[in-house]
This record gives sequence, C-alpha cells and structure tokens, in this order.
Amino acid sequence: MRKLAVRGAVVALLLVTGLVVGITRGPAAAQTQPQAAAAPTAPTTWHVIAGYSQLLPTGNGNSEAVNQFYPRNLTIYAGDSVTWTVNAQNEAHTVTFAPDAVLRKLEDPQTQASLQTIAGKQQMVLNPTVFFPSAPGTLIERDSGSSKTLLNCGAIGPAGAPSAQSCTVTFPNVGIYDYECLLHSGIPGNPDMDGTITVLPRPAATHDWTVKAGTGNSTDANDGFWPPHLTIHAGDKVTWQSGGVLFHTVSFGIDPAEVPPFVQVGTGPKGPVMAFNPQIVFPQIPKNGVYNGGVASSGLLGLGGNYVNLPGQTYLKATFSLTFDTPGTYTYYCLVHGPLMKGTITVVK
Repeated sequence: MRKLAVRGAVVALLLVTGLVVGITRGPAAAQTQPQAAAAPTAPTTWHVIAGYSQLLPTGNGNSEAVNQFYPRNLTIYAGDSVTWTVNAQNEAHTVTFAPDAVLRKLEDPQTQASLQTIAGKQQMVLNPTVFFPSAPGTLIERDSGSSKTLLNCGAIGPAGAPSAQSCTVTFPNVGIYDYECLLHSGIPGNPDMDGTITVLPRPAATHDWTVKAGTGNSTDANDGFWPPHLTIHAGDKVTWQSGGVLFHTVSFGIDPAEVPPFVQVGTGPKGPVMAFNPQIVFPQIPKNGVYNGGVASSGLLGLGGNYVNLPGQTYLKATFSLTFDTPGTYTYYCLVHGPLMKGTITVVK
C-alpha cells in the first residue's frame, strides 16, 4: 500500500506541476504507422506512441489509461531514429534503456520520489535520474542487448501538459535494444510497459536488395514490409524474406480485396469441401524471375519464415526474388493481411 501511495503522489504531482522541468515541449502527436524513406540508404525517423487514454463512459468524467508502446516491437535500420510521443491525457511515461538491475531499482516508487524537508516544508522531491533526460541534446543509444549504460528520455507527457511531449533516440549500431517505462513497470502481478527496437544493417547501395516481410512474433507482430517503399535501378533484384512468425505473400497485380481466403473445391458427406484459395497458396513466377508488370506472386509456399517452432514441427525458410527491368512504380500486397499490408517498388533508370 505504501508503494502505491507513493506512486499515486508522484502521478498527482506530475499532473499538477507538469514535472516542473525546463524541457521544451515537443510535437503533440505521433504517426500510428512507421514511415520509411523512399530509399533505405538514407536514415529516417520512425514513430512510436507511448500509451493512450479514452473516456469511460462518455460524459461521466472517468477515463481509462492503456499503458503500452505502439508498436511494441519495431524494426529499423542502423542510423535511424525513433521518436516516442505520449498520446495519453492522464499518464506520463519514460523511455528508458539500462541494465536490468538498474531498471529494477529505478522502477521502484520508493526510488522515484522521496519526502524531504526543504526550507522548513515537506516536499515530494523527484529523482532526476528517473524524470530528467540522461544527457542533454540528442540521445544516442549504442549498447545493444543488455544495455551497459543508462539512457533515459526522462518523463514525457501527459498529452497537453506543459512538459516534454516526445523524445527522440538515434540508433547507430546493429543490435536488439530493450526498453521500458519506469512509471508503469515492475508492479507485481501487472504486465510491464516495455518494448524492443531491432536495428538491422542498412542496405548497401548495390543491385541486390532485401525486404523483410513482417516482423515480430506470434502474439505481437508487425504486418508490413520493411522498408515499405523501395527505390531501385532497372536491372536490380529484390529478395523478400520473412522477418517474423506469420504467413505472408508478396503479390503483384492481384487485388487482395478480390481474393477470398477459402474456396469450395468439392462436396463431401458433410457439405462443401473448402480449401485455401490456390491464388494465395501457390507461386506465380514470371519467366526467369524478371518482372515487367502484370501478375507475380510468391504464394504462401514461395515465402517461408520462422513460424512457431513447436516440438516436431517443420517450417519453411524460403525467400522470394524478382528482378525489375522496366522503370515504373509497382504496388504489391500480402494476400493474407492485405490491403493494409502493402509495399511499393519504384524502378528508375
């Protein structure tokens, strides 16, 4: 109860004072879908929402806070930056990278604030390590895996408060970076507010390009192509490979809205016999793998990945490649997750 009381006092102080810190206010909103540069060789900035809130029910003055990062798992390229923006009107958050032992200490409400007597009056004094940025200026995270050093955005939000609303971190090195919100983690019996940034090598300016089809795991997946928009030269080859555990296709010239997932292939004693739509399952590969427009598709059988590896289960590790000879912009979809999961290949001379 004492810990909860202290946490409640800290949150109340944040709401009333806006943290009383000298941090300039950042952008008020973040994009819900990460965006990639047209050419993946150029660094870009990705966007993550830190929590959100809603009224429950309308008009009664109560609100619900959903304390999680969206997307929780994000895949970017070396040299890219990530901007976290608070989208909740009733909660502040931190974005904190640190060794696990340091995180466990800093997420303890007893560590985050303490009662002190200043000028003869009791004050709830904030721990600057928790509530202030760990360094001035641009934050750069270089330690992958179990971070060796502390990197902290400090408290950002709530939305509309006279305090910092966002924080940007640059990731120059390949690796996996785990982080969490110190204000909403470590409470026994409750899920943590945490996330992961996976940094891939930046594609070199060569004639062979690689695009990830989906990232994440079976319970927290990004159904998208990374990068979603790629600019190449005529004669270049693009290879798609699975970056996650779910089924995907790479399909040009096929409208996913017109392709039902199942079709009737016969009639059995218990009624219709249904099967996966062959247009989704089977590859349609142009001659010599050269694409100049029209239909081309990996199908489910032409693009395998790291599917949930249960005991005794066999899974595919197939890739799908096309060479592009004709300038133009070509849109493609995943027939499993379309029309929202789509990408474009722009071919220039």
